[in-house]
Amino acid sequence: MKQTSIFRIITIAAAVFCAVSNAYSQNLKIDWGGSANALTGTGEYLPFWARTGHDGIMPYTSSGVLTFGADVMYGETDGWNFEAGTNLVGAIAAGSPVAPRDAYGLVDRLYVSGSWKMLHLDIGMKPRARELADISVSGGNVMYSRNARNIPGINAWSDWIWLGKGKKVAFKGNIAHYQMIDNRFVDGAMLHNKALSMKFAITGRLDFSLGFEHWAQWGGVSPLYGPQPVSMMDYVLIFVAGKGREGASTSDRINVLGNHLGKEYFRFDYKADSFTLTAQYDKPFEDGSGMRFKNVPDGIWSLQCSMNDRDAFVTDVIYEFISTTWQSGPDHDRPATEEEKAEQDPSEPTYGKVVLGGCDNYFNNGEYRSGWTNYNRVIGCPLIIPYAPGADGITTAMASTRVRGHHFGIKGVAFDKIPYRFMATYTKNYGRYKQAETSPFASIPKQLSLALELEFGERMMDLPIAFAVGAYADMGQLYQDSAGLTLRFFYGRGRRF
Repeated sequence: MKQTSIFRIITIAAAVFCAVSNAYSQNLKIDWGGSANALTGTGEYLPFWARTGHDGIMPYTSSGVLTFGADVMYGETDGWNFEAGTNLVGAIAAGSPVAPRDAYGLVDRLYVSGSWKMLHLDIGMKPRARELADISVSGGNVMYSRNARNIPGINAWSDWIWLGKGKKVAFKGNIAHYQMIDNRFVDGAMLHNKALSMKFAITGRLDFSLGFEHWAQWGGVSPLYGPQPVSMMDYVLIFVAGKGREGASTSDRINVLGNHLGKEYFRFDYKADSFTLTAQYDKPFEDGSGMRFKNVPDGIWSLQCSMNDRDAFVTDVIYEFISTTWQSGPDHDRPATEEEKAEQDPSEPTYGKVVLGGCDNYFNNGEYRSGWTNYNRVIGCPLIIPYAPGADGITTAMASTRVRGHHFGIKGVAFDKIPYRFMATYTKNYGRYKQAETSPFASIPKQLSLALELEFGERMMDLPIAFAVGAYADMGQLYQDSAGLTLRFFYGRGRRF
């Protein structure tokens, strides 16, 4: 489609939104906006925090990025709410050692949603909400950090639903189905997701919550094994993490059908008169050993303080300790002794071995070799690093899954008018178990990544205009030492796109 046609569509859509807003202003709200972004750095690649955590739309190299988006929200007094939105992105990125100069457009967001009281249904590409004040290294979710692009699908979910009049116990959950549309090793893979969390009001000020989230990649066409099973019975096996049937790969018949992974978490929230203190442990798992907590202490340990005064100089501060180095131990199995072999079934594929359950190798999978990535970016914690895509544009594994580090974040409002955010992340990167001595991670490279972002706009001029500047730096042995700068101009009303 020609650029003039795209601009005409955007102009017509904006005019329709404004007309509807004037006609139904009491129940209808419209957020809309466009932004122009310039990103540049001293190195071949932008610093880590300049390109990370933006739903995968910011390029790796110096670039210019334009966005335009709108969300329409309609609410009724009886609890019904409806929402629809889109966000379009166009970019021109400088070339890099692994990719030429590139100009492209993409649909970042395109969805419709309906809600009734605490129940919600999202259809399309819609980002999930971030937690921990948007200064967490993973957005509060070790498995779904919003580092990669949004995945199209359907998601039915709930807010916290309290049981009984005393409001002592609450639950929330979701069930979702997504379709992966990027260029990946298993073409057309699908994604199953479900979660369940419980909250307990210990006192009037202290809440304890815990939860479980399950993801599974399945289906698609493998270049090695052909079309993967996709029947309703196979979906049931995916849902319950069952072993594959006839037609599945040997590995999926021995273990479980598809690529299963997820998280378990524990969280305390203490509400004081002027602040809320949150402590959370967010633990990934790749298999049964992780679900049996053999991979503890792996995960992200977070401690956050959030002030009730949202105009204070410091509104939120967070410290996180990140560790994924244990992975249930260095060995998945060992040779069985003669005594142990005597008690084993020779027809079993694990005959002659004793399965220890270690070497979890987070976000990797033998059949679904693009692993836990979307458009070549890791979906979960961005400190786990995928290999650069090959000549075919496909990422086939994670280069480093074992990392230990510290993250600090703070945000607030300076001089009563300037929102700011500062983040510092320090890591040691161990690569993977059983890697070659020539691996760049054999020396355990250390890395420090910094970010400072300031926004000037509505608080100063009372206009729907915002201007933001970001300064970033990478120092260490993992990434090239570099400094970066981003400039952003936003015009619109409501949320920032």
